[in-house]
Amino acid sequence: MIKLRITLESKQDVIRELVLDSELNLEQLHQEIIKHFNLNEFEMASFYIADTNLDLGQEIPLFDTSEKGNEVITMNQMIISSVLHSPESQLIYVYDFLNMWRFHIQFVEENEGLKSGCDLIVGEMPKEAPEIKFEEEKEKKEFDPYGDAFEDFDEFNDYED
Repeated sequence: MIKLRITLESKQDVIRELVLDSELNLEQLHQEIIKHFNLNEFEMASFYIADTNLDLGQEIPLFDTSEKGNEVITMNQMIISSVLHSPESQLIYVYDFLNMWRFHIQFVEENEGLKSGCDLIVGEMPKEAPEIKFEEEKEKKEFDPYGDAFEDFDEFNDYED
C-alpha cells in the first residue's frame, strides 16, 4: 500500500491523503482523485512527472490523442509505484484543461500495514479553479547588445527630403 498527499494549488489548503494499492495504474488514481475531491468524471486530465523543482516533465494523458495512436504512454499503462516510489518523486495532476485545476501529488510512505482509503481531509474544493500564473524566468532574458540606445529613434521621421 502507498500513501499519497494530494494538494490543490490554491490560496486555501485543500489536501487529501489517499492510501492505495501501489500496483494500481494512474487511471485508477485519477478516478480516486475525482472521487475524493468531488470532481466531474467527464473532464480531461493529465499527469506530469515533476522534478524536485516541480518542473514539468513527461505528460501521461488519460487518452492517446496522437495522430497514429499508441505513440504516448497513457494513464492506464503506467503503474503508480513506477512514478511515485520515494519522497523525492512527485507528480502534477492537471484536471479540466479549460479551468486548469492543478494538484501536487507527493509520495508519503509505502507500508503494507496501511488500510486503503482517505486518511486525511483538509479544506473544501473552491467553486472556481484558482488562477494560475505562468511566470517567465527573468534570468533567461535575451541579450540585447544595443540596450536602449535606440529607444528614442523615431523610425526615420526626422529624415525628410
